Amino acid sequence: MALLLISVMSLAILASVSYAGNVNNGKTQSLSSLRGVFDNYGCSGCHTYMYKNSTSGPAIAAIAALAKFKTKKWVISWIMDPKNHYKETDIKALIRAYNEYMPNNGVNKADAGKIYQYLMRIASKSGKKKK
Repeated sequence: MALLLISVMSLAILASVSYAGNVNNGKTQSLSSLRGVFDNYGCSGCHTYMYKNSTSGPAIAAIAALAKFKTKKWVISWIMDPKNHYKETDIKALIRAYNEYMPNNGVNKADAGKIYQYLMRIASKSGKKKK
C-alpha cells in the first residue's frame, strides 16, 4: 500500500498543474489568494511549491493528488485536525516516508475550505475527484 501511495505521489509530481479559475459561492478566488491562506498557516514550511518533496513533507502536487481521491469532508477534517487520521493506512505511509507527523496548525473551517480549493486547483489536471 505504501508503495502504491508513493507511486501515485510520484506521478502527481510529474503531472502538469492547472491554474484554471475556481468558483466559490459565485466568486472566483485567485490562485494567489488561496496560496496566501496556505502560506499563512505555515503549510509551505513542510510542503514545497516545486515538484520536489522536502525532507519534512510531500510537495504540494503530491498532497493535491492524494486529496483529490478523498472527499472534501475528509480533506477539511485532515487540515483542521490531522491527529484524527494518523492511524489510517495512507497517512501511516506518509508518516513512515517522512518520519514526521502533520501538526495541527489551528486552521479554521473557512480557511480549511480555501486550502481544499487550492489543492483541488493544483490537482485539476490529474483526473476526477470525489464530491
